[in-house]
Amino acid sequence: VIAYHLGFGWASGGLLGVGVFFTLSGYLITDILLERWARRKLSLKQFWLARARRLLPALLVVLVVVMAWVTVGDPSQLDSLRGETFASAFFVSNWWFIFQDVSYFEQFGPPSPLGHIWSLGVEEQFYILWPWLLLGGLALFGRPVGGRDGKRSQLQPRLALVTLGLAFVSIVLMAVLFEPGADSTRAYEGTDTRAFGLLIGAALAMVWPSRRLVDGITSQARRTLDIAGAVGLALIFILIATTSEFSPFIYRGGLVILSVATAMVVASVAHPSSRVGRVLGVGPLRWIGVRSYGIYLWQSPIILLTTPALASFSWLRAF
Repeated sequence: VIAYHLGFGWASGGLLGVGVFFTLSGYLITDILLERWARRKLSLKQFWLARARRLLPALLVVLVVVMAWVTVGDPSQLDSLRGETFASAFFVSNWWFIFQDVSYFEQFGPPSPLGHIWSLGVEEQFYILWPWLLLGGLALFGRPVGGRDGKRSQLQPRLALVTLGLAFVSIVLMAVLFEPGADSTRAYEGTDTRAFGLLIGAALAMVWPSRRLVDGITSQARRTLDIAGAVGLALIFILIATTSEFSPFIYRGGLVILSVATAMVVASVAHPSSRVGRVLGVGPLRWIGVRSYGIYLWQSPIILLTTPALASFSWLRAF
């Protein structure tokens, strides 16, 4: 995503990094919820408080700093930025941009330093709605009780199929709302049109829960895991290098391929026997991963507020 915002030619599809995160997040959040449900320790209040403590403080700092920066440096942006700041604070900025006809792709004025917050809106809306939908799905399609210890089953294949059905509806909706040659912000930023990435990750968690994955598998199974992970990574990088925000392909199948490829990587690296997981778990990548939320929050304001209009790429500004 940062490479895309900096204008690197090899990352023309770097905005797809958000789609990778959606699928990863769908897996992690659903994995956490199912584990707590299985242990009869699921508290939605505690879940939402944990998400708020994780997300809100850093976001509010960014909003305050950006508003102060713009007030001093470019007051002409204040009128539009007030609404964006309010929407960002309540995690509905994606719908704010859509209803205000603010294009994510066709900028005739200075790009908004808060334009990237739309993805956090989709995430937070998922965090609020998905636990209710998941609990309803478990009541209708889940396995009630299994095992001598009385714990409810973590494997939910029937619910996974229903979840993939919802993902399919989202996929169709994106394809229908996308109009070649017209602005694609509605299809790109809508919670309904981007839900499939999160739901594909969620479906994976229902049949591949991390806490049930154990080491000691056969060499053939390990090779299968590694091949799946490697192929998934290759597909992700190919899509990033060969597409752009103006490619009709990403709205009519490309983002679906991205989500499936990400699910392949997640399935591989979540297993303790995966060698791909060991490669992606090296120190520098873990350092970035732990700080990825903060890096994502700050990268766009810093790039946009420190880059002169119509300036060419500069390594100094990049660093």
